[in-house]
Amino acid sequence: MTNKNLYAVLLGGKIRENNLMEDHRLVFVVAENERTARKSAKKKWDAVEVHVDGTQQIKSVDGYKINLEETDIFSDDLETNPNYSA
Repeated sequence: MTNKNLYAVLLGGKIRENNLMEDHRLVFVVAENERTARKSAKKKWDAVEVHVDGTQQIKSVDGYKINLEETDIFSDDLETNPNYSA
């Protein structure tokens, strides 16, 4: 079995082709290495001229170790709190 890791990938791109400014989206992927993570992340955003601005392997957060466990459920739905960001 190949070791999989969690990656946070910051994507840049344009929502519409004629936009002057680019937008950004942070996505999470599980991959064997950074190169594969970058390729997989770009498939998660339907934007024009998608490129990767940065990647980070996530091993721990706030003193908690991240352990990946495969499940039968596939979902990319993220719950966000609209009141969190001002």
